[in-house]
Amino acid sequence: MRYFQRKIFQTLATRFIGDRKASILPLFGLMVILMLVISGAAFDVSRSINAREKLSYALDAAALSLATDLSTSVMTDAQIKEALTKSFRANLADTEFLEEAIENLDFIVDSNNGTVTVSASATLQNYFIDMGGYMKESLGPAFFAFGTSAQVAYSRFDVELALVVDVTGSMRSDMDTLREASESLVDILIPEETQEEDVKVRISLVPYSQGVNLGTYADKVKGDAYGYADGSECVTERVDYDDGTDLYEVKYTDQPYDYYDETDPPPMNVFYGGASWSCSSDSEMIPLTSDREELIDAIEALDDNGGTAGQTGITWGWNSLSPNYKDVWPADSAPEAYDNEDVLKFAVIMTDGDNNRYYEIDETTQWEETCTTKIKKNGKTKEVCTWEEVVAYVWDEEGEGVYYDNESSTSSRALCEGMKTSGIEIFGVYFGNNNSSTGAKNMASCASDGNYYQATSSSELINAFSNIAKKIQSIYLSK
Repeated sequence: MRYFQRKIFQTLATRFIGDRKASILPLFGLMVILMLVISGAAFDVSRSINAREKLSYALDAAALSLATDLSTSVMTDAQIKEALTKSFRANLADTEFLEEAIENLDFIVDSNNGTVTVSASATLQNYFIDMGGYMKESLGPAFFAFGTSAQVAYSRFDVELALVVDVTGSMRSDMDTLREASESLVDILIPEETQEEDVKVRISLVPYSQGVNLGTYADKVKGDAYGYADGSECVTERVDYDDGTDLYEVKYTDQPYDYYDETDPPPMNVFYGGASWSCSSDSEMIPLTSDREELIDAIEALDDNGGTAGQTGITWGWNSLSPNYKDVWPADSAPEAYDNEDVLKFAVIMTDGDNNRYYEIDETTQWEETCTTKIKKNGKTKEVCTWEEVVAYVWDEEGEGVYYDNESSTSSRALCEGMKTSGIEIFGVYFGNNNSSTGAKNMASCASDGNYYQATSSSELINAFSNIAKKIQSIYLSK
């Protein structure tokens, strides 16, 4: 190209100097040179504008991708540069200035304001403007330099999310779909390549049916320290307690499991109940964690069993996010305080059916043996035992008809209102065709404004969970 330019210029110049036939020839030669310069300049300028647009597009894409990464995990400078470079190579693969743009990449992370500014520059060689090296001083440079920058916001917040899922018997044919949907949510919020210690999102998994399988945490919240645990890992709900002096209204709250300290020991009535052995043994609750592998393993183990006590799932979804239960879970799973302005709390609650179980504590009587030791006149001892009828309390499971204002559905909605009042944003998902069913109405009522989803097919349930994860990302990005 430069040889061709040089030959044209030399030929025109020679003709211009030697032509003495008419005065029009010098003017014609000058016009040819001018037209060539103008056309070539237009070509070079057009190339540079196009290159800058490509760089700008690639920079915007890289900055947005980086903002998402910074919102979910803590990144070193080297990791940031690697992420930007990877994005540039994907979006500028066919450009001649790729390597120079990568070399000139720069970024500034402002953690105080939650912004990241990314900039890059490159040069593009001119083909015409410098006329192959001739007249460079007067016609223009050999290169056009161009650059651009972009500033985007990223989330400075940590996220706590309770994933409350229905594993009742009616989900039997859809368990693979539920597993895939749950995994898709985890994939988005805790990407596969992130290190646990760098992740800013913690997720609890709360599978429910006729209660929640709390595993090793069950005995504690049932009052095992006072001999009240029943040996089952299945935990249900609790009731309000009247000690004759005060009424403790705790049923729809996240008051601690050991709130009552008026007597020692406290009565069984103040703790959580069991009365159910129908929790799925494989579907165990996982408290808040950033351990992606632990979550995925627990999701893959989900299995169905039992009827629907949705209020128990909501109860333990709330407790997994409540700072009042931080001494129940391991230290790494302890929820942050509600007034921590750097933490956002969410819950995703899903069902495919209607609530039909609730639990209450009943007063009964039982015979209790009391033995005392008496000393006889001869110095020997004798044990004397007597039996007497005493008041006792037992947890009972109550089946009920399916309707909007039954006990279990009323409890579910009351618990959701308490969660929202405490600052937890709720997403409700109904998996089924009947949007007028009790289950659908419960989920619509539980959901925060604009957060209700109905999924009528397997693909829609998977999409709903993925879209919720993306919406959560957009929420904490916008904040």
